[in-house]
This record gives sequence, C-alpha cells and structure tokens, in this order.
Amino acid sequence: MKTTLWLSLASLSWMTALHAQSDKAALHVEKEQYNAATSIYKGLLKSDPKKAAEYYYYLGDIAWRKDKQDSAKYYFMEGVKLDETQALNYVGIGKSTFSSNKVESSKSFEKAIALVSPKNALIPEAIAEAYILNGTEKSDFVKAVDYLQKVILNDPKRISPQILLGDAYGKLNEGSKQAEAYNRAQYLLEQTPSPLLKLKFGKMYANVRNFDLAVKYYNEGLALDPTYGPIYRELGDLYSRFKMYDKAITNYENYLKNIDKNQDVEFKYAYFLYQSKDFTKSYEILQQLEAAKYSNKQMVRLKAYVLYEKGSYAESLQQFETLFSTFQVNEISARDYEFNGKALIQSKKEEEGVKYLQLAMQKDTTRLDLCTDIANYYVKKEDYPQAIQYLTKQVNGNPKDASGVNALGMVYYYAGNYSKSDSVFTILTILKPNSITGYLYKARSQSQLDPELKTGLAKSTYEKVIELAAANTEKYKKELIESYEYIGYYYVTQKDKTNADIQWNKVLLLDPANTKAKNGLLMK
Repeated sequence: MKTTLWLSLASLSWMTALHAQSDKAALHVEKEQYNAATSIYKGLLKSDPKKAAEYYYYLGDIAWRKDKQDSAKYYFMEGVKLDETQALNYVGIGKSTFSSNKVESSKSFEKAIALVSPKNALIPEAIAEAYILNGTEKSDFVKAVDYLQKVILNDPKRISPQILLGDAYGKLNEGSKQAEAYNRAQYLLEQTPSPLLKLKFGKMYANVRNFDLAVKYYNEGLALDPTYGPIYRELGDLYSRFKMYDKAITNYENYLKNIDKNQDVEFKYAYFLYQSKDFTKSYEILQQLEAAKYSNKQMVRLKAYVLYEKGSYAESLQQFETLFSTFQVNEISARDYEFNGKALIQSKKEEEGVKYLQLAMQKDTTRLDLCTDIANYYVKKEDYPQAIQYLTKQVNGNPKDASGVNALGMVYYYAGNYSKSDSVFTILTILKPNSITGYLYKARSQSQLDPELKTGLAKSTYEKVIELAAANTEKYKKELIESYEYIGYYYVTQKDKTNADIQWNKVLLLDPANTKAKNGLLMK
C-alpha cells in the first residue's frame, strides 16, 4: 500500500513538473524568447511522449510566429501523423494556410472544432487568435469575437479569452469594449498586476495617440518585469511615431537584449537608426544582414535611403534601379521617386532628377514641399515662369507655409517682377512679423518700384527693418547699413540735410570706412 502511494505521489510530482515546464515555455513564447521555449518543448517531446502531438503543435506555433512557414507546416503535420485526433495541429494547419487559402484554412479550423467537446476552450481560443493576428478584414475579427464569446459563455472565469476578446475589439476599433474586456481580465486575475495586460492597455492607448497613458502603462509593465521584451518594442514604436528617435532606439536596443535576436528585428532596428539619422550604424546592420543572406524586399528600399543620406549617391541610384525593376508600380512610393530624384540631382543629372520629383508629386498630390526643389531647378535655368508655377501651387496648397511664401517672393524678385514680390513679401511679414527677411525684401522690392525715390515708397519698410535689427546690431549690420543708406538718400532727395546727416552718421558708426556715408556728409 505504501509503495503504491509513493508511486502515485511520484507520478503526480512528475506530472506537475511537466506542467510547470510547459507553463514556462508558454511564458517564453509570450516574451518572444522563442529559442528557450523551443528547447523546453523539444525536451518534453522526449520526457512526455504521450503528449508529443500537442508539443509538435507548440513547436509549429513558434515557427509560425517567427514566420518560418515551412517549419511550422512540418511540425503540424508531424503532430497529425502521430495523433489524428489532436485538434491543435489542425488549428496549426489552418493558421499556416490562412493567408494563401482562406477556404482551406476554414476547413481545418472546422475539423479542429469537430474533434473536441463544445465546452473545450483551448481550440476556439487558438482559432480566434489566428483570426486576430492574420486577419485583414472586419469579418475575420468578427469571427474571432464569436469564438471567444462562446468560450466565455461556457467559462466566464477564464482569463485568456477576455484578453483575446480585447485584442479583437481593438482590431474592430471598438475601444470601449476593448477596455471592458481587458478590465475583466484584470479583475479575474484578482487585481494581480500583469505585464501582459499593461502591454495591452499601453497598445490600446497608443493606437488612439494618447501618448502619456500609453507610456504610463508600458512603464508599469516594465516595473513588474524589466525583462519583458515586447513592451520595449512597443515603447520603441511609440517614441518613433512621435519622432522621439533617441528614445525609440534605446528601447529597441533593450528589446533586442531581452528576446531571441532575429533578422527581422535587426532590420527594424536598422530602420529606427535611419530615422534617428544614425546612417553609419544603420548601414552597418544592413550590410551584416545582406551578408547573412537576409531576405526582405524592403532591404533594397532602406539601403537606397541610407546610402543617399550618407552621400553615396551612385550606390543609392543602383539600389533604386533594383527597386524600380523588382517592385510593382503600385508598390513604389512617392518617397522612392523623391529620393531617386534627389540622388540624380546630387549626381549632376538635374533634368532627369526633376522628372522623378514630378513623379513623386503625381504619386502623392499632398507633397507640395517638393515644389521648392523643382522650382530651384527652373530658377537655375532662369526659367522663372515654370519656377513661379510650382511655387504658386505650393503656396496655394498651404498658404501659411512661410518657407513657400518666401521662395515665391524671391523668384518674383529675381525675375524682376517687383510688384508681385512686394505683394508676396507683404504676406510673409504677416506670417512672420518678427522676422527681418520679409520686411527686407519687401523694402528692396519697393525700392525697385521707386528707383528715383520720388515717393520714398520703401522708407517705412526699411524703418521696420531697423526696428527689428536693433535687438542684434552685430548680426544685422549689413541690413542696418542698407536701411540707413536708403533713408539717407531719401532725405537727400527731400533736401533735408539735417535728417540725411543723422542717417549717414549711423552708417559710419557701423562702417567707419563707408564711402557713401562720407560723401553724403560732404553734400550741401
């Protein structure tokens, strides 16, 4: 009797240990530590052969999450060979065929459901997750909700379907229902803090651009588990979206430290480095990935951009040549045309480069900022009408863009259309009332419209230049001299020597050798 009891206890202890190992592997998967999880499941294949078919599913699931579809299918099929009644592997086959053949995928899911009790929770949860992670249409996420609601109806205290239900509602953009599901999961955890739920709440707020709440939840999750890699990834993505690239990179580096390194993650890291303008390091990683035969269509694009920013224009153009020959027309972005065009311009192939900038504008009609680059080309050719055409389009599209207004005013000025430049620079003074540029070129335009100073048209505008320049006389020394000279000549034309001499003396204070001022003082 004692012997039998001892054997029973030993067996129970062994089963508990196996269950603990399985739970540990599941946590590794959650934290994207796939190598550690794979090692545990492979060990369980040997130590617990009765459940080998189930472990094959989990090995296939890891391969599927790593986008290793051939390996995933191999494990799922091995599981089926071992036990045709193990429903999980049919779920796996459905997951692996979801993107390529939804009809066959659905059949596999249905077969899995048919093999288990209506009260089984694991199978519908796994199917729901497949719809959430692979889905592209509203109907996919609705199906996930349906599966999960049935599970919850049978077992209201089960936590995992509540979390997945929140994910599904998030995909459906139903934020209040998403929050309700996550809150129910937290309640069922008896308020025990969960890094996973902190991650979920953080993502939910990040998706509605509530930066502060997203960061709050992510940091709370890391306080619970500083090794929880996926949270660092989400923080990196969030900081990147808000153009806080230094913080994005720091968090992505922490992400890399706490998960199994893989080439997809390293590629994304290279992208973050590019965004933060660390082009040298980004290029180094791309080179390493290329040497390792990393296959990703986006490599060509990112490498072309990085090489452009590094000033390696010829190499950048080679990458763009590959991009244009391998990508479908609908896959080519406005930025592709833009960077290729700018690389051509930098390579002294300006005419060809401008054509690509024009293609970029055709691809994305909102890219009015490119008008300036195109206009610059026409200005160099002294084709002012074409330059004016593009800059007018830019200003009409964004009347409050001071740089566009300034560029248009300059072209009118150098084209000799002083009436138009006067009008445009007037607009600039309204947009930027504390900037000297608008007033200075408005004054110069008015000076050209009144070359003999018959009306002193530019006098009050030059006086405004003087007012603004007074805050930094050293910086605006030339502008002040120009203004005093104009006003001095104006008083000369008015035969007002007293006021004219005041202006000439102001010039000499800034430039003691100024001939115009010296001659002005000698005039009677």
